[in-house]
Amino acid sequence: MTDSAFFNFAEAQARARRQTLVLVALFVALAAAIAVAVGALAGLLLGGAGEHTAAGPRGETQVQPSGEVLLTQFDPGTAVMAGLAVLGIILVTAAVRGLMLGGDGANVARSMGGTEITRDSTNATHRRLYNVVEEMAIAANLPIPKVFVIKHEQGINAFAAGNSPDNAAIGMTHGALASLNRQELKGVVAHEFAHIANGDMRLNLRLMAMIFGLVALTVAGRMAMRSVLITGGGRRDQRAVLVAMAIGISLLILGALGVLAGRMLQAAVSRRREYLADATAVEFTRNPEGLANALKKIGALQQAERMNNAHGEEIRHMLFAEAVARRSPGLLATHPPLTDRIRALEPQFNPETDQVWRMPQKEMIRESRAELA
Repeated sequence: MTDSAFFNFAEAQARARRQTLVLVALFVALAAAIAVAVGALAGLLLGGAGEHTAAGPRGETQVQPSGEVLLTQFDPGTAVMAGLAVLGIILVTAAVRGLMLGGDGANVARSMGGTEITRDSTNATHRRLYNVVEEMAIAANLPIPKVFVIKHEQGINAFAAGNSPDNAAIGMTHGALASLNRQELKGVVAHEFAHIANGDMRLNLRLMAMIFGLVALTVAGRMAMRSVLITGGGRRDQRAVLVAMAIGISLLILGALGVLAGRMLQAAVSRRREYLADATAVEFTRNPEGLANALKKIGALQQAERMNNAHGEEIRHMLFAEAVARRSPGLLATHPPLTDRIRALEPQFNPETDQVWRMPQKEMIRESRAELA
C-alpha cells in the first residue's frame, strides 16, 4: 500500500530546511561569540587592567573600585584586533581544512574498501543496484554517480560522498544488497540521492571545517601557554606573563567549549538533514513504503546498521544509519532514532505488531534472492 496520501513530503522538506537554517545560524553565532569573548578579555588584560590605583586631585594615590578600573582600562582597539584575530584563525583554518577534505567522492568510497561496479557487472545483485541508481538519477535529474559496493560489511547501510553532483559517489554495503528487496533498495538509493541534491555533503564539509577551526583555538592556546613557560618565566615582566597565561587558558577553555557546542550543532544539523533526505527520497520515489521498510529491517536486526570499517566513525554523519559500535548520547547522535524516522514516514507504525520489523534475517535474504531468480 502506498502511504503518500498522508505523507506530506513538501511540508517535511520545508520544516527540515527551516530548522537547518536556524542551526547553521547558531553555528556562525557560536564562532562570533567566542571571538567577542576572547577580544573582550584581551581588551581588559592588554589595556592595563590590574592597575588599581590612580592619582587624586591633590596628587595622592587613590584606590579605584574594581568595576571602574575595568571600564577605564578597557582598550576597545585591542579588543577588536584580538577578536578579529580569533575569527581569522577560525575562518582561515576552516578554509584550509575544507580544501584538504574536499575532493572526489570515489576516494571516500575506496577508503571504505569499496569496489566500483558498472552497468556491465555480471553479478545479479550489483546489476540490480546499478539499475536502481540509473533510475533514481533520472527521477532526481542528476548525473549518474559512481557506484561502489562495500563487500565486507554485513550490516545494512549506505552513504553518498563528494562535493558536488559531478564528483559524487554512492556506496552500498553487501548486507544491504543481500537483505533489501528492490523497492527498499530504491528507497535507500533515493535517500542518498537526496543528500546529493540537497547539498548535504557540502554543508557537512563546511561544518567539519568550522569545528576544525575551533580546535585550532585550543591549539593556539596551548602554544601560547607553552611559549610562556619556556621563555617568559623571568621576573622582569611578570604582568606580561600573567596576561599571556590568562589569554592562553581562555583560548583553551573557550576553544574546547566551542568544539563541544560545535559538535552538538553539527549532530543536530545532521539529524535535520536525515529527515530532509527521507522526505526528498519520498518525492523522488513517490512511495514512502520502500524507505520505511528498509529502516524497519535495520531495526529488526540487532546492530544491523553497524560497520566494522576503521573509517566508520569519521564518516558516520554521511551514512544512511548510525554505524558506530556504541550509540552516541542524544545531543551528539548524528541520526534520529529509527522509530522516529519510520513514524515520520508511516505514523501508524508499531514495532510490536509490524511484520517487517519482526522479520527474521533468513526471510529477508530469501525475499531479496527471489526477486533475482
